[in-house]
Parts: sequence; structure tokens; C-alpha cells
Amino acid sequence: MAYLFRSPVGTFFIMPDEGDLSLYQLCIGGLWLMSFETEEEAARAVHERRTGWTDWDRREDARAPEDLTGWEEM
Repeated sequence: MAYLFRSPVGTFFIMPDEGDLSLYQLCIGGLWLMSFETEEEAARAVHERRTGWTDWDRREDARAPEDLTGWEEM
């Protein structure tokens, strides 16, 4: 399963990591940011602004869903 979240700084994607199918990668646009053990951990990192993408992590005027229920399934 893959998910997307449209934010003011770009679209985040959570999808299986092709290099290690036991992990899920978090990307913005086509840029890989981090890999996680679960999709939920990746969504939480976006919500908590721990993505490694400075434009999002430092932004205070936008919110991300707390979990995957606020993300779109692809």
C-alpha cells in the first residue's frame, strides 16, 4: 500500500522501500527522505516534523495528520 499527503511545501509519499521490502520510504516529490519500519512511523514523522526536509520541519503554519487516516491511499 502507498499513501500521499499534499502539504504546502510539496507532496509527501509513503511507499514500500524497493531496496528493502521490510521497510517503508518517506519521500517528498521524487526525493527520498528516510525509511521506516512501518507506514505509521513515517506518517508520525511528518506530523512531528522529523522528516529531514527543512522546509517542512521548520514550518509552523501547516499541519499534517496524526496518522494514516488523514493520508490518501494510492
